[in-house]
Amino acid sequence: MSLLIRTHLLCPYFDCIAHSRKNIPRIQAVVDEERRVRLRKPISTEITRTRLPYLHKHWVRPEKCPYCKKPVEVVIDETHIGRHIYLRIPKTML
Repeated sequence: MSLLIRTHLLCPYFDCIAHSRKNIPRIQAVVDEERRVRLRKPISTEITRTRLPYLHKHWVRPEKCPYCKKPVEVVIDETHIGRHIYLRIPKTML
């Protein structure tokens, strides 16, 4: 089973400890082949090479920040060359 792990994500909420790039806490996203997502605090600082085949689509998955426990949306964008994964406040809350 292929997994993609990104460890550099920031929480979109201003009051969360993982919001600022100046702070050490980051959010780790683990994405599987079916684009299911699990957010967690990074287990270790070691960098691991992971691979996940491109499906050239766009997904939005609901999750919760592992630090502040507030709802976030994980956006996986594979509609161009390169893959972008980022967190945003759910659109239903805006």
